[in-house]
Amino acid sequence: MTTRILNSAKLISIYIFLTSLSILASSYKMELRETVIDNNQREISIVMLSDSDTSIELTSYQCALSLNQTIDLSNISFNYIASSSELVNEPNLFVGMENIDGENEITFVSYIGHDIITNAKETIVGKFLLEGTNIGKVKDINLQWNFDGTISTIITGKNFENITNPKNHKSSYTKLEDDKNQPTAQRVAISSSEASAVGGNKFKESNLYDGITSSSNGGNYNSSSEGRWAAAGFPQWVTIDLGSEVEVENIKINGFESEKGVTYDCEFYSGTNSNKSLIKKETTASGTQWSEHSLDGTKTRYVTVVITGSEGNDWCDIWEMEVYGIGGTAAVEDNTEEETLTEENIPNEFGISQNYPNPFNPTTKVEVRMKESGSARLDVYNILGEKVLSVLDEELSAGFHEVNIDGTRLASGIYIYALNIDNKFSQTKKMNLIK
Repeated sequence: MTTRILNSAKLISIYIFLTSLSILASSYKMELRETVIDNNQREISIVMLSDSDTSIELTSYQCALSLNQTIDLSNISFNYIASSSELVNEPNLFVGMENIDGENEITFVSYIGHDIITNAKETIVGKFLLEGTNIGKVKDINLQWNFDGTISTIITGKNFENITNPKNHKSSYTKLEDDKNQPTAQRVAISSSEASAVGGNKFKESNLYDGITSSSNGGNYNSSSEGRWAAAGFPQWVTIDLGSEVEVENIKINGFESEKGVTYDCEFYSGTNSNKSLIKKETTASGTQWSEHSLDGTKTRYVTVVITGSEGNDWCDIWEMEVYGIGGTAAVEDNTEEETLTEENIPNEFGISQNYPNPFNPTTKVEVRMKESGSARLDVYNILGEKVLSVLDEELSAGFHEVNIDGTRLASGIYIYALNIDNKFSQTKKMNLIK
């Protein structure tokens, strides 16, 4: 460790001692957002805003982020992107990787300064590059705000009073970090969709959640391949129905040829296209398969995405969309031990969800929706139309039923799973087994 880092560590320890003398509640929000740039780089953005009508004074800040200790961190570097902060007091007193508390953490510290944070707009505290071999491919990097140990997150307000409130810190990975019982975002099944236009039967909007991505089949697809939603010209819109109201945390988009640098300009709305409210506008990431966009926990059943343009493509052309959120609206408790069926836990139509995970190995799950009791049959077919699995053949009650599909005895490839109810309703979807 260099002398500069040692001195910085001493400064951090003194800083924590002084600011811990006074702890006041303060109404602010501080959020960590992460975007994969390419296989070796991630951009980490920290934003802050006041959570009330009054502004807050920010005099200094020290931030510590823990990360997954089981991955190889030996070649990772963490650096501030010059001039990316919207604060006068930039986060560049000390920036880097530390291991003072026995675990690797990435940290940044500001000088003493004076900034006013308002609720008028989000203020960028800073943008940082997390770099290392294949760091963009690591799924479970799991950055978390850290409030314990010698190096921890400390925010100071007016007169250097400690205004740190762990509940007001959020990452792109979980909800409020100090609440261990807080539910985390999970992938939400898309039940149906509607689009402004499609480029023929091969490019229907339902392909956005069929599980076929740009990397499926080893990426052996050409411009006329099935499995995408595509429409000529801009703007184009698609509305996806989540089946019930969900607290939507983020949406992931796999754009056509995004790995080659093609980007798409997106507007994200809650509601249907005819009755929608803007959440934000963002452009998909360049040079990577998936682009992730935070929707800030917006509660909605419908998400509408308007594609207004592209850099590198004359068509609106998207392989896949995935939505991540927290539950639906909970049923009202009736204080009885016996569960009572209500309109909220009985679907209004028969159907089956897209399997999750997808691709999978060797097992995956689907949800069967029964608007009334009936005889349900679920079979799996290969691409030649041959039945290879009988998964379900029984009487199901009205409601939602989770069904496991075991592909242990199947070879890698694309399969079709088909639901049939009382020989009067049927639905099929694709899934991808990779071993």
